[in-house]
Amino acid sequence: MGAGYLYLFLCCVLTRAHDPLGNDISGDNQIGIVNQFLNQPVVVRIMDEKGKGLENVPVVFIVLKEPQENKITNKFAVIQPETTYTDKDGFAKTFVRLGNARGDYYILCRQNGETLLFHFTGMERDWVLLMVISVIGGLALFIFALNYGSKGLIRGFGSKTRDLLFNLTNNRLTSLVGGFFVTIIFGSCTATASLLIKFASAGVVQLIPGLAVMLGANIGATITIQILAFNIMNYALLIITIGVFLRILFPNLRNLAQFIFGIGLLFFSLKIISTGIGSVKYISGFTKTVDYLNNAPVLAIFIGALTSFIFRSSTAVIGLVLVLTLESAISTMPALHLLFGANLGTTIFPILLSDSANARRITLGNFICKFVGVLVFVILFDYIKIIPFFENNPRQIASIHTIFNIVVALIFLPLLSPFSKFLNFLVVETKQEILKSKRLDQSFLDAPAIATGQAMKEILDMGYKTIKMLEDAIRVFEKRDIVLRKTIIQSDDEIDQVEEMVTPYLSRLNPEEMDQELRKMQIGLLTITSELEHIGDTISKSLMNYAKKQIDEGMEFSQEGLAQIREFHRFVLDTLKMAISSLATRDRRLAQDVVSRRDTGLKMVKDFELKHIERLQRGLKESLETSTIHLDILSDLERINFHATEIAEAVIGIL
Repeated sequence: MGAGYLYLFLCCVLTRAHDPLGNDISGDNQIGIVNQFLNQPVVVRIMDEKGKGLENVPVVFIVLKEPQENKITNKFAVIQPETTYTDKDGFAKTFVRLGNARGDYYILCRQNGETLLFHFTGMERDWVLLMVISVIGGLALFIFALNYGSKGLIRGFGSKTRDLLFNLTNNRLTSLVGGFFVTIIFGSCTATASLLIKFASAGVVQLIPGLAVMLGANIGATITIQILAFNIMNYALLIITIGVFLRILFPNLRNLAQFIFGIGLLFFSLKIISTGIGSVKYISGFTKTVDYLNNAPVLAIFIGALTSFIFRSSTAVIGLVLVLTLESAISTMPALHLLFGANLGTTIFPILLSDSANARRITLGNFICKFVGVLVFVILFDYIKIIPFFENNPRQIASIHTIFNIVVALIFLPLLSPFSKFLNFLVVETKQEILKSKRLDQSFLDAPAIATGQAMKEILDMGYKTIKMLEDAIRVFEKRDIVLRKTIIQSDDEIDQVEEMVTPYLSRLNPEEMDQELRKMQIGLLTITSELEHIGDTISKSLMNYAKKQIDEGMEFSQEGLAQIREFHRFVLDTLKMAISSLATRDRRLAQDVVSRRDTGLKMVKDFELKHIERLQRGLKESLETSTIHLDILSDLERINFHATEIAEAVIGIL
């Protein structure tokens, strides 16, 4: 009997091969390229009871299972040789060529009734590059889908968004709710923060309501993550199809269709990311890195913050974390640390973007709130060890994300008053920032709902300056004040500058982003701007010319005539004030009252003209001297009254 058959009478042990240092050299769990041989052979060892290698023992290898996608016979996995013999040290090896499809391959080693199972993963050529492209491309598509879908909501609810932001008061709860809904519409906390920065710089939003808005925005941003956690990636194309057909069949629902299409695109992008992420665990050292992050929460938080800062979107980063969790590429603890870091990182870019002290206070305050929240939750999870109550799945990660932001809001909402004082102390406003105004930001042109609100602020300021000019105009005639006359003329120059800024701005609003209500608002505001500019010109270029003539020629109005001018001036001034007030308060009834004053003004001016003619017929000296300007002043005041009623007509059109 040959030596090779002694194993029949011996107790043989089949094991994976190890080197003298105990390292596994069996070739198990290799990652290879499809249609190619694995880099390392598959090695086993046959030993006797004493651990000594047996020579010339036959070992059989067979393909037990390969990916179902591999259906071509001549492309199946191949073992060469299928039967091999051990060497003098008891080692036996064979070589494996993977099949045509990527996926899991299982090789069974069999010897004398004992078996060993080997696992290999087949990947495409350049699979690392393809994985990176899938992840980065998927993230890019994710961010696009987020913005595209939110634009549908902005078009549909833009006017409501404008109302929410422009009607904020010091009621912190109302502001929090406003921030919550605005962020749901925008789909991004960063977008809300960017908008708030511009409003804060323009003086539209104050510190306490601004901080409350950000607390609400942080909660609102979690809704998108909750939707993504439903894990309906396989139905992404169906959702996209619904969005497309909804837009084709029901044009009136195009905003809703765009939102649904965006949601579908979000899930489709996650599917692309998932395809790439599924391979990340095969990268050499990835598992060790994840294990290291599990014991290094600060590093994981830093990575999450840095990634969120780079992408300027915590939603994108947390979406990536959800996919990593779904693919079991990372465990719960590093996933949570990355989530906390993403929450922190998304607050950094708005700080850098802030161009005013008030904006910096809001954004810095948001960073501090998140930072405190991260400290609290890291202590809870890493030291108190409440994590066993949570499972490692996307829904639990999304829920913790929501709980985190709700807890932060509950901590800071009652403390906003003292917190705002601390921020005022921390961030000091410079003189340049006090004088600086950036109410008309070009970046709002693609968001007409916001742009019209910003233009409204400038137009109201324009209206208040016009009221001041008209108030001062009568004093110039009464006191012959040359200095005040020059001040009024300079004020008109300021009004002209505002008109030259507002009119082109409103004219350049993106028409594709406007619904019928916003188009009415655009036309109405352009009309009001033009009417205010006409009023300013009438005061500075006409009334003030008559005032100059009065002063230069030493004219004196009769007491009766001056009293009538004063009376009509008060009437016209009240009309203008009511018109501007109806715009500021959006009061339709008040605007209708203003319109009714048009005919009243015409009757008054005709009555005063007749009385002036009566004085002339009586030969009253003062009336004869001022006759050349008296009737013109009344006519100009009536013209101002007419323009004021036109403003009210425009307000009614807007409402």
